[in-house]
Amino acid sequence: MNIMRVVNKNITQIMSLLMLGVSLVGCKKDFLDTDPKGLLIAEKTSDYDLLLNAESIRGQALASHILMSDELAGYAPLFSVLGTGTFRLSDQKAFRWEDDIYLADENYSEFNSLVRQLYYYNKIINEVLDSKDGTESQKKSILSEALAGRAYAHFMLVNYYGKPYNEATASTDLATPLYKIADVTQTTFTRATVKEMYEQIVADLKAAIPDLPQKTSNRIRMSRSAGEALLGKVYVYMGKFELALPLLGASLQDLAGASIPIGLYDYTKELASGGAFTPVNPFIGPARGLDPYADQEVLYLKSTTNLYVYLASGIVLNPQAVKSFANTDLRKQFMSSFSFGMTALYPQGMQRAWGRGGLTNLGINIPDIYLLRAECKARLGDLIGAVEDLVILRKNRMPIAEAGIPAAIATDKITLTRFILEERTREFFMNGERWWDMRRLSVDPDHKGTVGDTHQLYDKDGKVTATFKLKPERLTFRFPLYILQSNPAMQQNP
Repeated sequence: MNIMRVVNKNITQIMSLLMLGVSLVGCKKDFLDTDPKGLLIAEKTSDYDLLLNAESIRGQALASHILMSDELAGYAPLFSVLGTGTFRLSDQKAFRWEDDIYLADENYSEFNSLVRQLYYYNKIINEVLDSKDGTESQKKSILSEALAGRAYAHFMLVNYYGKPYNEATASTDLATPLYKIADVTQTTFTRATVKEMYEQIVADLKAAIPDLPQKTSNRIRMSRSAGEALLGKVYVYMGKFELALPLLGASLQDLAGASIPIGLYDYTKELASGGAFTPVNPFIGPARGLDPYADQEVLYLKSTTNLYVYLASGIVLNPQAVKSFANTDLRKQFMSSFSFGMTALYPQGMQRAWGRGGLTNLGINIPDIYLLRAECKARLGDLIGAVEDLVILRKNRMPIAEAGIPAAIATDKITLTRFILEERTREFFMNGERWWDMRRLSVDPDHKGTVGDTHQLYDKDGKVTATFKLKPERLTFRFPLYILQSNPAMQQNP
């Protein structure tokens, strides 16, 4: 979508200066890592509309959770090689599930990206209704998008820095501060509880959905379908499957009016000669992910750089994960047996992820909606409906004859739910989605035993050279040290 590459030129016309950047994070007044209060200028309703296209709110630069999922292993000859082995030192620390991922002198993290987004969204929320020249309908639509965007950012924050949602402890478990004003001169920050954050997220989405655009026309903007899917996902993370199910269904129904291509790719078609994912490059794999604005499975784009689905070769899919794929599963074509440059063949059948262009969408993806709806149906006893949703996805990932679910699985609630969770790992390998599933499943009495707690490092002969164990505490990120140095009153996670 070429328009998205030039839209920032228009945005700059309503700004009096650029984002301050990472060099100014150290002081309390720069805690939000964005423009000081009053320096981001917007007056007309159209100005606030343009702010929703800003580059700074389209995603996050860092997403260390991608390296923390349990489907991964390390390849020792390349693991310590920064760049093409592991992309950065913090990735190595994340893979080892260390307490502190970022060094004390590092001054950027997931936290910055998300709080910066909140500054933009709060500015719009606080001001757009008083803006000039727009209609009330336009103002309400822009407000709704900002409310939903704020809910997304808070949802990410609570799942990085708060414990997994547990009804029994959510009212005392601490998360991050709630950000509801656009003022970086604030110096006092009180951590909200997990319950308070989820209540705000739900409230924002409920307020937003009625006025969100009914037609999906832009992947970086929140449509009604995307808002419904996000609220459905929030409820799944809260274990409220009966509330999630109708929202996920409504989201899929509302895709019908989209003015851009939205839906599942048929891998049998797109991986064949002349398909959208061809030609296959011998070094970086199928031709997918090069333009996330054109990816029809992206409903709401919040991208992050992820070289582990492109060329980084030191962290791969472990042998157990690879074996979980059927031989006819076309998702295996997004794996390679060789490191980048074909310099090494992985032992033990391990595979490198490739062919996705070095980007991962952390927003709303169509396959996620189908699999979440299938999970909700299975958990609520609608096994036939759950199987139907599974087959819709699977017949787009493998030959139709192989897409069915064995009767022994399809007729048992626990077994079918577990199969759906395994399907989620197969669908979203190496993109971090499994990490979020690990968190929510860790407090699920029926499925907490499915959460892996071991990462292993293999040498070139397939022997384990190191083993790293996941402590329950590390299902929650600690705050970066530079944040606490600037704000010593804020309590650190264990």
